[in-house]
Amino acid sequence: MAGIDYRKAPVKVRELFSMTASAVERALADSKEIEGVTGCVVISTCNRTEYWISGEDEAFDRLDPAELLCREKGQEYQDYACYFTVREGREAVHYLMELSCGLQSQIFGDDQIISQVKRALDTAREQEALDAVMETLFRTAVTGAKKVKTKVLLTNVDRSVAAAMTALLEKEQIGIRGKKCMVIGNGEIGRLAAAELVKAGGDVSMTLRQYKTREAVIPAGCQVIPYDSHYERLSEMEIVVSATVSPHYTLTVESCRGRMGTKETVLVDLAIPRDMEPGLSELPGVRLYDMDSFSRLKYEGDARQVAVADEILKKYELEYEQWYEFRDLVPVVKKISRMAGEDTAARLKKAVRRYPLSREEREELLEAIDKTAAKVAAKLCYGLREEMEPEKWQPCLEGLMRSAEKLE
Repeated sequence: MAGIDYRKAPVKVRELFSMTASAVERALADSKEIEGVTGCVVISTCNRTEYWISGEDEAFDRLDPAELLCREKGQEYQDYACYFTVREGREAVHYLMELSCGLQSQIFGDDQIISQVKRALDTAREQEALDAVMETLFRTAVTGAKKVKTKVLLTNVDRSVAAAMTALLEKEQIGIRGKKCMVIGNGEIGRLAAAELVKAGGDVSMTLRQYKTREAVIPAGCQVIPYDSHYERLSEMEIVVSATVSPHYTLTVESCRGRMGTKETVLVDLAIPRDMEPGLSELPGVRLYDMDSFSRLKYEGDARQVAVADEILKKYELEYEQWYEFRDLVPVVKKISRMAGEDTAARLKKAVRRYPLSREEREELLEAIDKTAAKVAAKLCYGLREEMEPEKWQPCLEGLMRSAEKLE
């Protein structure tokens, strides 16, 4: 995988590699045309874009996922190589496990990342861009993250971008209670931000496009402003938050000039690419914050709880590694179990005939015997993973295969 995130890349670089849902779908479709790639997943959030690929032939070994991502985004690799982190093999597996439960997030213990990783997996599945390796890896990571979230309290406070926004304003000594606030954007982050501002005592309005009126969910305590009127209402506002997926600025310098009120206006941009033109910070009476501003918040987890989380994740890493080592032998196990089921059913035919059953009942019983015997044989074969070293699995199964073949 190749990733570009908040650790190395400022927001002005991250936004160049950010992807909308349709851009992710195009990238997944394009991955299927790359020689050597058999699986691909793209994760794109406000703080990271990651391009995950899998494959096993010589063509795959020559690929650089960072170059592929740059090509997909129309950027020159040499201009941005220093911002990328590339991981492979066990390092990539370990990283994904930690990422999925928020241990790698700028907002430590991020509550949204698990759903974002799952959404990336679902999108790749819908676009038929997955192979067994990538499907199983991401599914295992999501399962491990859910276990961590239910068993471990990584932090004792809400860890969402919206909650971090109010924490940032508090750190900057910007009060919310009683102030008129406007949230631009009715997506998930926008709704969370509006709810946090209401909780903090703000007088909150949320913009809404007319065509979304019927499907929109407005947080309790929020008023509604038509999106097309948000510039006209700027002069009333003391705090403005924007969190859309628009490729264009929702607030520009030219459109805001002369529209701000006499009081100080605080602008908070929670979008990547940015919703607010950076030059807004130069307007009189304006304080502008973006995603890089969250670096001012020092998030730390409880070391003991993080250690517990690590132990949980190790089990899922091991589970994936065992599957990975064993995956080539799955067809062998299936063949052994099929042969065992067929042989067991054949041996019991005479015994079944002794019972007063109809032809249909007899066939149904023999089919059930076949399936049950096959499952038992498969369970015994898969159980070898727990009892034997990986290098001993194959010769053992090969011996079972030869024995099974003698039954035919």
